[in-house]
Amino acid sequence: MKVMGEKLRTHEIFIPDVLKASRAMHAALHVLRPIISHSSSAPKGLVVIGTVAGDLHDIGKNMVTMMLSGHGYTVIDLGIDVTKEQFAEAVIQYQPNVLALSALLTTTMPEMQNVIEYLQSRNLRNQVKITIGGAPTTIEFAQEIGADAYSENVFDCIEAVDDLVAGKIGPHSTSGAF
Repeated sequence: MKVMGEKLRTHEIFIPDVLKASRAMHAALHVLRPIISHSSSAPKGLVVIGTVAGDLHDIGKNMVTMMLSGHGYTVIDLGIDVTKEQFAEAVIQYQPNVLALSALLTTTMPEMQNVIEYLQSRNLRNQVKITIGGAPTTIEFAQEIGADAYSENVFDCIEAVDDLVAGKIGPHSTSGAF
């Protein structure tokens, strides 16, 4: 999908091609889900994940969800277009170790900051570690909005969540201390 995105930007392919590739990716994820998400170990921790309000993209989020499950985490997937209020309620209800926010559109990136600020206003921010990810996000953006970690891809996300749950400062951390 990353290659498809690059080809779309350079006008080598067009939107219908991306839609076909997206459908193929969803079909592949459906087939691979039982294999990738199978884990026989005790749960390492609990992660709540969702795509922020205004954004309907979920392929990357779904891949992260499956891989985290396969690495021993219990994952609650809130889906797409998740409001700050829904994220806050999930923090209250599930008491996760990590809250993972996803955005694919640059126009929805500010919603990540809105979620963090809303959690602060509800005195929930100190109860959960937050990691962000998605194509337009950067570690600088994560630092700016007060996230604890940033992930460029699914493998980074697994490492970031491992570090956050263990209380370690890792290569994906946005600050020097937890």
